[in-house]
Amino acid sequence: MTDLQKRILVAEDDTSLREMLVIVLQDEEYQVDSAVDGIEALNLLNTNKYDLLATDLYMPKMNGYELILKCQQSFPETKIILFSGGGKEIEAEHGNQMIKFLGKAVKVNMFLKKPCNLSEIIDAVENILGNAD
Repeated sequence: MTDLQKRILVAEDDTSLREMLVIVLQDEEYQVDSAVDGIEALNLLNTNKYDLLATDLYMPKMNGYELILKCQQSFPETKIILFSGGGKEIEAEHGNQMIKFLGKAVKVNMFLKKPCNLSEIIDAVENILGNAD
């Protein structure tokens, strides 16, 4: 790992998607850790410094909305990508920064609606972390 390598935490309860995201982001030269739920992600946030949190919205134990609020409170420098397949509880458009979950607004660096393709995810990460060519 170089000193310039950015560190990303992926929080996603779907095993195949989580593992795919980790592999793809590692292939792009990022250092990547992963968590299966919001509690595990919060524990990792408390023990490591991350440049970016990429989180699903619907996860067990602690959802992505709660995780985002805790991350923003304790680690305001960490950028955030939220991804979700949607649902009646969320109001957000693909690519937006402002989302509403159960009527409560939160700002993230990017909202990606699932399913999204890998190039969209990589482009979003690179743009947010300032690594775009």
